Amino acid sequence: MPTGTPGSGKSTIIKQMKIIVQDGYTSEELAEFRLTVYENLVDSAKDLVSGTRKIGLEFVQDINRKDATQILEYEIEADSSFRLAPDIANAIDCIWKDPIIATVMDRSSEFYLPDSAPYFFSEVQRISQDDYVPSLRDVLKAEAKARPKGIVEMTLNVGELPIRILDVSGLQSERKKWIHCFEAVTSIIFCAALSHYDQVLWEDKEQTRMTESLTLFDSIVNSRWFSRMSVILFLTKIEVFKAKLAKAPFERYFPEYTGGQDAHTAARYILRKYTQANRASSLDVYAHITNEFDTLNFRLVLAAVKDTILRNALQDIEILRNTEFL
Repeated sequence: MPTGTPGSGKSTIIKQMKIIVQDGYTSEELAEFRLTVYENLVDSAKDLVSGTRKIGLEFVQDINRKDATQILEYEIEADSSFRLAPDIANAIDCIWKDPIIATVMDRSSEFYLPDSAPYFFSEVQRISQDDYVPSLRDVLKAEAKARPKGIVEMTLNVGELPIRILDVSGLQSERKKWIHCFEAVTSIIFCAALSHYDQVLWEDKEQTRMTESLTLFDSIVNSRWFSRMSVILFLTKIEVFKAKLAKAPFERYFPEYTGGQDAHTAARYILRKYTQANRASSLDVYAHITNEFDTLNFRLVLAAVKDTILRNALQDIEILRNTEFL
């Protein structure tokens, strides 16, 4: 069961599993991501424009100030035949190349901008072609804005072992109502984006998205409903994290940290923050620092699932033996 805060990489982990186990995506399946990529690109451009204005800056070139308004007014149509307008693609390309952008990106922790935004901006001309079909990298970077309501189920067959994945992203706001229904789940996949250490919440400017993630992790690992399962903790977006450290010093957000700007030292510090939240001695946490193309992810999931099944079976056998002697 994958979980985590928005933008933490849950959908990427599921896509990786499909790529490894089911030989990836057909050309038809890739094409189905076209509108999702358009949405990611345009929404990120709107976030960039809004963020630039929020921190009191303006685009240097006059044409880009006009293009910014055009971008904010542009909407993606929910139609498979829809194609991105060339003038919007050019507008996004131009504002991304505006001289003010370097300054804006240095202050990107002051407003919301998806980690995938720079990638999609740099690929805007390719994405705007009439015959565009998303690449595998596009698919891994893209995140669906509208989550299906309820539970989305997917089964992956690994040899003779079927692994059933339950995606509850569409139920996140009502966690207390459904959490007890998953008492029999073998493992929880919890994703936390390392790059969220400096990003504040829209609704609470004093709290970072990582603090929100740590609070969610604490509530899950210490829940009585999950005492017989394991937690697979993926600390995602290590490459974005490395790039950010030079611009947003880690100790600014964690004053007690003294490990310098080495990305792996800082990542291990974050890992300790998560593992220390686990106060349930019976709960195993399997942790892995990862990026979007890390093929070890699914191997870790498989190993954790097998270990948890075996551990629970041995515990049940021991309980039965003890019962026999009563």
